[in-house]
Amino acid sequence: MAELDKRVEFAELLADGISTLREHPEYRTRRKKRESVPSGRSFSESYMDRIAARIGVSSNTIKSWMGQMGPKYIPSRVEDGKLLGLLWIIMEKEVMNTRWFNDLLLTTSIPVIDPPTADWLISCFRKAKVLLDNGSYGTPADREIKNLVKTFFTDSQSIEAEEEHSYFLEHNLPGRWTSSFIGRLHDLEYISLWLRSPSPICLLTGWGGMGKTTIALEIAYACIGDPHGEASSPTLVWPDLSHVIWVSAELRNLTLNDFLDTIAYQLGRSELLEKLLNEKRLVVRNVLASAALQKPLLLIIDSIDMANNEIHEFVATVPPGVKILLTARENHSLLHALSQKEIYTITLNGLEPMEALTYFREEVNYQIQMSYQPAKKERLNKLLTDDEEALQRLIMATAGNPKAISLIVADLADDDIQVSELINEIARSGHTLSSLFSFLFGRSWERCTEEARRLWQTFGFFSDSTVEDSWANTAGLNQKNFYEALRLLRSFSLVETERSNGRLHYQAHQTVLTYGEQHLNDNPELEKELRRNWSSYYLSYLDTHLKREQPTEVYWSFLLGRDLAPVKSEWPNILKLLKWADNHDSNTLIQIMLRITHFLSRINLETRTEYCIKAAKYASSAGNPMLAAMFYIDGAGWSLIETGENENGLHYIGEGMNELAIMDQSKPDATDLKILGEVLKARCYLKTDQLDVAQAIIRGITFEPYSPIILHRLLLVKGEISSMKGNFEEATAQYEQANEISRTYGGEKTIEAYFNLGVAYVKQAQYEKAETAFELLLYDKNHPNQIELIYYQYGTAQLLAGRGLYNQAVMLILNVLTNIESWGRLIDLKQEVDSFYKYLRSKLRGDTG
Repeated sequence: MAELDKRVEFAELLADGISTLREHPEYRTRRKKRESVPSGRSFSESYMDRIAARIGVSSNTIKSWMGQMGPKYIPSRVEDGKLLGLLWIIMEKEVMNTRWFNDLLLTTSIPVIDPPTADWLISCFRKAKVLLDNGSYGTPADREIKNLVKTFFTDSQSIEAEEEHSYFLEHNLPGRWTSSFIGRLHDLEYISLWLRSPSPICLLTGWGGMGKTTIALEIAYACIGDPHGEASSPTLVWPDLSHVIWVSAELRNLTLNDFLDTIAYQLGRSELLEKLLNEKRLVVRNVLASAALQKPLLLIIDSIDMANNEIHEFVATVPPGVKILLTARENHSLLHALSQKEIYTITLNGLEPMEALTYFREEVNYQIQMSYQPAKKERLNKLLTDDEEALQRLIMATAGNPKAISLIVADLADDDIQVSELINEIARSGHTLSSLFSFLFGRSWERCTEEARRLWQTFGFFSDSTVEDSWANTAGLNQKNFYEALRLLRSFSLVETERSNGRLHYQAHQTVLTYGEQHLNDNPELEKELRRNWSSYYLSYLDTHLKREQPTEVYWSFLLGRDLAPVKSEWPNILKLLKWADNHDSNTLIQIMLRITHFLSRINLETRTEYCIKAAKYASSAGNPMLAAMFYIDGAGWSLIETGENENGLHYIGEGMNELAIMDQSKPDATDLKILGEVLKARCYLKTDQLDVAQAIIRGITFEPYSPIILHRLLLVKGEISSMKGNFEEATAQYEQANEISRTYGGEKTIEAYFNLGVAYVKQAQYEKAETAFELLLYDKNHPNQIELIYYQYGTAQLLAGRGLYNQAVMLILNVLTNIESWGRLIDLKQEVDSFYKYLRSKLRGDTG
């Protein structure tokens, strides 16, 4: 039984849904002849009777659920199968949408995933009980359920995949690091058992280079039906999974936000990327739970010991059905938040002697294929025929560590040294794996050219991987030198490649990166040069992909208006540069923020706020109050107002005003910034319904701004004030003037400019003009931004309501409410949309009697 936690709200929402069926052809009241009565008189079968018959209750029962008999007759509980059957009847006619469905269930004790997912909706309808064609009560046909759910979700790939009987999983797995996977059968057996056990978390631990990442990757490929080596053994059983998701924390810069974004994106919920972090944490957990409803989901986190504590905490609270495979050098007892969890732990040791020898020979054959030098090929072929006992001694020196074996093969291929001599040198270097790696990397370093060393030392500048342009420019190499240096690094087994989105991406093991960074730390002059190259490259990259021809002022020339995809693809590397600059080069941080402040409004407002405040403080310390004021007022102040943090917004606007106070007030730039500060303060007070305060601030601006950019913003706020006063004719004139002014510097497609204009036209019943204004909200109509779509649909719903099309308006406003759930910053708007939704419902009740 489902408990009705909010009985009156439940009844109101249910009444909305049932009322929409009243005019549906299938449920209209019909008159039937009462053949059993001699008089032959007719009787009426109402739409309520027909609905009640389909779920096996009386029409009075449904009326009591709807509250038609009065609040005291609304039951405290209903049978969940019959309730879900009633919701199925309403939803199958597509008269209501998933937002209404969820809102209604949220008034009951039935567990809800909000926002809803396709899998969860299917699972709900599979519990519905309705009258079937054979006269019995049961669940609707699975095909009917899936076809209906498809109409509510544009991305129905998971539903289609379930319908097809071929086994295929979408995934984000990186390319295999090796073409051969040798040994590890016992480890694979343990992991296969874990995957089929109730235990949620498995940890692969061991020394660097032991193959933790490789085995985790091979398990993932085995689970998607592409096993290699021992993973394809007939004794191993790999489970049927819903999804496989790979996340790497190897380079220590993975934030919880990035981690959650990766999961959301791989589960087809890209709209969640824009959500605020606190909400995103909860919603992504719900999405994981939904994805694992029918089949388990495998989430692999490589190098969890490099991740921050927030990620550990999230992992410790995974929902049922989610299997998490971790790799780490540390035991889980040393990992924050996981130390109290019972974790299935597997410690990887070196390969068995015969497996290691096989791996050694595979590596030799790989080097032969890669080499074009006859002398090198000859040395490698000789290794294949060398004394097996000598090779076993060499392998024992590596403790069976696969990475160490690869480095030794690369070393023997490049240097005319006897196996026995190399064994002696290894013995003299020490008896630990760390000393072995230092020895082998040292030999490779000695044989590297200066160009190859520059590549090696700059590899750690980047996030998970890098591409040719960024790496070569950072290292200061032309194309010819880059490829020669890259060939050398690859011949030493230091670099791996992976093709993604039509481009080659380069990546390396953490031990390789660490060794390069150690050398760079010993050469501060070279590091200064390479860091300068790195900064210059990305500043130039941002200029190329974000800068507009107009306006010409540096900060304002990066207003949104160009395709953001190229910058989004490099965002992890740009963010790493930004974080480095925060600790080492304040001027670079300022230059980056001049370029990406507006970009960050579409990526992460918290990051915009944080780094604009830092940029302002650095600019102030450097004696540049103008820049400091800009970052405080427009950078931090604007974004804080957007996220509803009005008090903090006013504080930082005030900080910006303090910076301006020490400047020459006759300068046009200072005057304009001061006006902008007053405009944003007024906007802040408008958001808290303090119209008189906002109006007084605007009246206090006694002269017109010099810059059309500032004048544009001033006119928009004046339009908001006129709208709040109910003077919509004056408001439209102010909005139109603001837009005309923005066209003088290339135009701005802001919410304030076109949404507010459209609403003002709706209020004047000028619907065609309103429709044109709402259309102008969308920068790319085929791929609208989430926030643009929210305001576009909300405005269109108001337009439909103005024309009396309340049913269509309700359907659209329910979509708006669903989308708002994916955009955490719109708290104030959600309250406004909720109020409008209630108004529409009251109109519908009035129209239907």
